[in-house]
Amino acid sequence: MPDMDDFQAFEFSYDGLSKPVFKLGSDDQPAVLIMIELPGMTRHTVEFARRLNREGYTIYLPLLFGKPDSPYEPGRNLFKICIQKEFNLLAHNKPSQVTEWLRALCREMQKQSGGPVGAIGMCFTGGFALSLLIDEAVAAPVVSQPGYARGFLTKKGRADLGIPDSELDQAVSRSLNENIPVLGLRFTHDVICPKARFDALEQRLGKNFIRIDIDSSLRNPHKIPVYAHSVLTVDYQDKEGHPTRLAYERLVAFLNERLPHASSSKIAETSV
Repeated sequence: MPDMDDFQAFEFSYDGLSKPVFKLGSDDQPAVLIMIELPGMTRHTVEFARRLNREGYTIYLPLLFGKPDSPYEPGRNLFKICIQKEFNLLAHNKPSQVTEWLRALCREMQKQSGGPVGAIGMCFTGGFALSLLIDEAVAAPVVSQPGYARGFLTKKGRADLGIPDSELDQAVSRSLNENIPVLGLRFTHDVICPKARFDALEQRLGKNFIRIDIDSSLRNPHKIPVYAHSVLTVDYQDKEGHPTRLAYERLVAFLNERLPHASSSKIAETSV
């Protein structure tokens, strides 16, 4: 049985779509959504959720596909995603039911926590964080190694985030108009998340794109594999000074900057 007894599981429904969500933390903490990467809700992702929870955040971990706390098996669930109707429109750069559902979940998180929320997308769900930025509930979007199934074939594909152009335009507009930064994480030699993808984001967002490219070249000093992909999960190294640890620490600082903690609010109220 999956070892997730510390999480509270509930079913969240919106517009005919219903999926399980695993929650870790209490409503007096700022809320962060973690969107799972392929192959699914692996133990690496669950541990990442626990790690962020220990930083003082309530984590919402929706089970978009697969099984909770599953072993890491590359390629698993890819076919299921391709045929699920809530995902398949993304393959044609059209709005999908799943991103509408995720935006509704973010609004519920905002209601429960009483403040803006963070949204972290990884790999297949990396670009989703920008789709969610359209909604005012999201104030701390993070795109970690965003992948796109057709991103290897053309120059445009290598720069594409796999979300509708209209949603990207709205996200960029909100970021620039309301000065909302976007944090991006990737390895330099990741073929699933090419350099062109972050170059395109940087061109659109300018200084509002906080870009972290981790050296994964053949002779990099930290011996990061050239095929490294998952910055915060599979390829994360919890060692002081390691580039993935530094990237994680920057992520925590970003969330701290963007999502006020309840304790800070209480201190402010007391001082008044």
